Amino acid sequence: MNEQYININDWRIRYVRAGEQGPPIVFLHGLGASLESWHPNVHALGDEFRAFAPDILYFGKSEKPKRDPQHADFVEFTRLFMDTFQLERAVLVGNSMGGAIAAKVAMDYPERVAGLMLVNSAGFGRDLAWWLRMRTLVDIRPRGTPPPWLARWGLRAIFDDPARISDELLEMLIAVEQDLESMRVARRVLNIGVDWRGLKPLMLQEIRDAAHQINVPTLIVWGKQDRVVPVRHAFEAHKKIPHAHMHLFDHCGHTPQLEYPAQFNALVREFATQVFAP
Repeated sequence: MNEQYININDWRIRYVRAGEQGPPIVFLHGLGASLESWHPNVHALGDEFRAFAPDILYFGKSEKPKRDPQHADFVEFTRLFMDTFQLERAVLVGNSMGGAIAAKVAMDYPERVAGLMLVNSAGFGRDLAWWLRMRTLVDIRPRGTPPPWLARWGLRAIFDDPARISDELLEMLIAVEQDLESMRVARRVLNIGVDWRGLKPLMLQEIRDAAHQINVPTLIVWGKQDRVVPVRHAFEAHKKIPHAHMHLFDHCGHTPQLEYPAQFNALVREFATQVFAP
C-alpha cells in the first residue's frame, strides 16, 4: 500500500488513498487495527471513487497523544480528516469500532455523510467476545512482542476461516498485532467503552439508543459467524436505523472486507453509486 502522511490538527496521520476523481469514500478501521484492514478494498475502488483509509488517531502509525482518549476524539478526527481533503460529503464505511465512529458522525454531522456502511459495527449490543471484555481487567497479552504464531492464533478469533486470507495480508496484520505501543494504546481506548460485562451503557446510549436519529442512507453488513460482535447486533441496528438495508455474509467472521473482498467491494460500489446518483 502506498502510505502517505499528513498533519491534521498537529497530529501526524498515516493514510492511503486511491483515485483522483469520483465520489469520496472514507474507510474507518476497528479497535487495535490499522489501515491494513482495508488492503483489498481501497485500490480496488480507486477507478470509480476517491477512496481514503487513515490510521485513525491513536492507532497504527498515526499519532498517539499522551492524554486519555475520548470517544468524541474519533468523531472530531473523522471530520477533520474530511476537511483536510475538502470532502464536503462522503460515504463512511466503518468496521467494528470504526462503525460506531461512523454512526456517530452521521448523527452529529449528517450534512457531511452521503451514506453509511456499518460493517460488524460496535455500539448496538452489550455482549462482546469474552477475551475483549477480560482485557479491561487485566492485560492478557504476554509481556514483550508476541511471537508470530501467537498473533496468528489471535487472528483466528477475527476470521471464520483464516485460510481465506492471503499470506501477504496475514503478515501485514500480524505486524500490527505485534506492535507493543499500539497494543497498549488499544487497551486505553478499549476502556472508554467496554468493561468486563461488555459495552458500557453510555456507549449504548450514544449509538444504539440514538440510532433513530440517523437519517442518511444506511447499509448494515455483517458476517454471520462473527465471534467478536454477534450477528444479532446487526438485526438490532436494522431495527433502530430508519430505512436501513442489511446484507449478511455466511461463513464469515468479523471482517467481511478481508474474507470476501470481491463481494464486499461490489457492495460498496453499488451502494456508493446509488447514494451519489443525481
